[in-house]
Amino acid sequence: MKTVSLLALAVLSCFEQEKSDSLPPSEGVYSRDASGWQALKQISMVGGGLKHAGKMFVPGLTPQMVWTFRGAEAPVQLEEQRPTFYVRENPALEDVAGRSERDLVIVRLVWKKDHRELQTTNGGNMFTFKPGFSKDRLPDITVKRVAPGVFEVMPEANLKSGEYLLTFSAVGNHGYDFGITAK
Repeated sequence: MKTVSLLALAVLSCFEQEKSDSLPPSEGVYSRDASGWQALKQISMVGGGLKHAGKMFVPGLTPQMVWTFRGAEAPVQLEEQRPTFYVRENPALEDVAGRSERDLVIVRLVWKKDHRELQTTNGGNMFTFKPGFSKDRLPDITVKRVAPGVFEVMPEANLKSGEYLLTFSAVGNHGYDFGITAK
């Protein structure tokens, strides 16, 4: 009887360990590979402003708003072109507007020699101008809630080589950055 109880306890312990390994260890955004969880670093824009401001002087044309992020590359560089990310939110933020699985996006940044940029408006004239990211910079993603406050985020197609931001923010002024270095 004692042996059966010890065996049951060992099986339960293994099950609990496997269950806890299937979720990110703490709040944040993670990718996972054979070596385990890799935390993405949080980043906020450091500046920005109007780009192509000369368009203000041409009737009908509009300048664009651009955020600037430090560094030419994110600290986390991934070789996999279709990585799976896991977002673990603070339970207190679970029901906050703008923080649901419907609000998550991945957006491709523009690489510059010593920084990265994100254009947050698009359209070439006053009739087509609108706030938001250009559709060609927003890969389609699938987001699935896997536990309370934990989301799985997967691109629906391979991501191009380059720099990206995973964010809840519709304006993209902060999030978690990563790079794709596909060979």
